[in-house]
Amino acid sequence: MCEKELQLPTLPSIFLCVLASMVIYFVALFLPFGEFSASGKHAFAVFCVAVFLWIINIFPLAITGIIVLFLLPASGVIFAQDVYSYFGNSATFFVLGAFILASPVMRSGLSKRLAITIISKFGKGSKRLCMSIFGLSSTMAFFISEHAVVAMLLPIVLEIVTAANVNKKSRFAFAAYMAMAWGAMIGGTATLLGGARAPLALGILQDNFATNAKMAHVSHIGFFEWSLWVIPIVLVMLCLASICVLIIAHKSGANIELARQKLIAHKKEIGRVTKREVLTLMVVLFTIFLWIFYGTAWGLDWISFLGVILAFILRITNWKEIERDVQWGIIIMYGSAIALSVALRNTGAAHEMVQVIIDLGISSPLLIIVSLIVLVAILTEVMSNAAAVAILLPVGLALSLEYGIDPRVITVGIATGAGLTFLLPVSTPAMALVLHSDHVKIHAVMAWGIWLKISSILVIIVAIIFYWPLLGAHLLIQ
Repeated sequence: MCEKELQLPTLPSIFLCVLASMVIYFVALFLPFGEFSASGKHAFAVFCVAVFLWIINIFPLAITGIIVLFLLPASGVIFAQDVYSYFGNSATFFVLGAFILASPVMRSGLSKRLAITIISKFGKGSKRLCMSIFGLSSTMAFFISEHAVVAMLLPIVLEIVTAANVNKKSRFAFAAYMAMAWGAMIGGTATLLGGARAPLALGILQDNFATNAKMAHVSHIGFFEWSLWVIPIVLVMLCLASICVLIIAHKSGANIELARQKLIAHKKEIGRVTKREVLTLMVVLFTIFLWIFYGTAWGLDWISFLGVILAFILRITNWKEIERDVQWGIIIMYGSAIALSVALRNTGAAHEMVQVIIDLGISSPLLIIVSLIVLVAILTEVMSNAAAVAILLPVGLALSLEYGIDPRVITVGIATGAGLTFLLPVSTPAMALVLHSDHVKIHAVMAWGIWLKISSILVIIVAIIFYWPLLGAHLLIQ
């Protein structure tokens, strides 16, 4: 967790935030546009307040989620018992299970052993060392959340940079930190395990079309299917980001041998592989195998819980560790985002919001998709990527109904675009952690990140037009 998240807002800022939220609520309520129903108008007002709070980020995401859960029944949009029922969404429990399984991976020392072994073995020379960090970070983010990867690798990278005895303006230090951050953020979009946004998007998709028989065939995306769609995008972005890392690390002049000796010493300190590490690896690999081959038939959430039960039976984790390691606030954020999405749909507010877009003259499905990808790329730099998904996806799914666009295309496109963040620390803790280093300056991050950001938008659009139809995901519902 970064320092910014630990800082409490001042009382004046809280007061101004509450006052601004009240103003936004009532302005949205009496804004003269659209043909909203009474409940739809209140749902739209709650949505506007949520967007405001997610953007200014004065409260943690979980607290904003609680505010949404309070406002929905308080404004008469939806019954309280219905609001709480959305916490039973399968995507929420899948994330919970994945978070629990990630705990023994880190606690057992398995992840640290893999990191030090790989970096010390392949990191000969400044470029190779940076590429070892990059490859390790991106690969690990396939299986555990990106911010957990950065939090685990950060002390190792810090020791490497310190041992290399470089100054604050060192190109090698900057390359090493960015290799870690970019690798984790790009790799984290490859599967449903790399971050919060993908399971959240999947949950919103499922809840929006759960009762729509005509849309049943396009309301679900399996674990392997999601990765199959996204992997080419990830590979292209990894190639582009690796080129940036190599350019930055070129002729850095760092003393890499000192850094390698430090890593080798750490490797000896770790000692032999423990029984807990072996059992943890077996449970994780077994769970991933089931997710890939039986995720659709058995349910990703059910398999997650099976993995958790095995972890406790084999005694590779305990509840005290789980309590400290799991991000419980994400669960609240998920439930509130899904409840808000369903409220917008059921009250007709989402339809009216879409009608405003239609009145602007945007009628091309491809132009709509491109607009959504560009918009989420911008939003995810000024708020958390999960919040960007929660804001934009309900509108996108309403547009899919209006124009006959495959909702899976919109769901995966928005979730993937939200995950590829390269500019500001607000979007993800991974970037925030890196920017706390004296070796990383935000203007340098933005100078390199803007090219990766533009590239990511283009790569996603190309994949939607040319690659996804080969997998049966056409722009328009077939």
